[in-house]
Amino acid sequence: MTPRRALFIASIGNQKPYRSTRHSAGHILLDALTPLLPAALPPTTYTTWYSPSFMNESGPKLIRQLQRWFEKLDGQGSGWISSSGVALPLGNTPATPTAASAGTPATLVILHDELEQPLGKVRVKRGGPEASSLRGHRGLISVCESLRGKGLYPANGGAKGKGVRRDLSILRVGVGIGRPESRGKNAVADYVLTEMDAREMEAVKRAAGHVVGVLEEEVGFEG
Repeated sequence: MTPRRALFIASIGNQKPYRSTRHSAGHILLDALTPLLPAALPPTTYTTWYSPSFMNESGPKLIRQLQRWFEKLDGQGSGWISSSGVALPLGNTPATPTAASAGTPATLVILHDELEQPLGKVRVKRGGPEASSLRGHRGLISVCESLRGKGLYPANGGAKGKGVRRDLSILRVGVGIGRPESRGKNAVADYVLTEMDAREMEAVKRAAGHVVGVLEEEVGFEG
């Protein structure tokens, strides 16, 4: 059985002192998801990564890490990257990517908070703003702008893309954090930067079970 795609699973959110706020639900989701993945996916088909940046600055560091991951994939004859970051060769694929397509098909999975969605509900969307609205989510905007700036998505083969097109897909996995009761000027900012209580934490963590199924389907297998 050969996996169809490799997954770069990245969570975006905020770091301390905002690591446990609603805006960091993507990080909390990845905390719960990580121990479930080894039983669901071969360890050589994915890697996980937490954004160390604040939400509205998520893009640049995420894209740099993604590009390093691509280099390891391509440098190992289009092999897979394990969750420990070690590249392992797979099959008899050529060691040098062609000008038309670089290495292993890959999916960037972005775990993030989803305002206005019921607490703990998982919402999955494929693609960037060309596919469906980012709804003003600063972290998603930063990531998509950085991808576009590097010519990675949509792949344009331009100078910044170094003339190489990669089969890269984006999977946005949002977990609901509810909505503020007030519609005041600062209501949303105050709401997303408020610490989650135990009930909210548990709802976000429970969502990991559903996300595992989404990732299994995305990896897929042939043969």
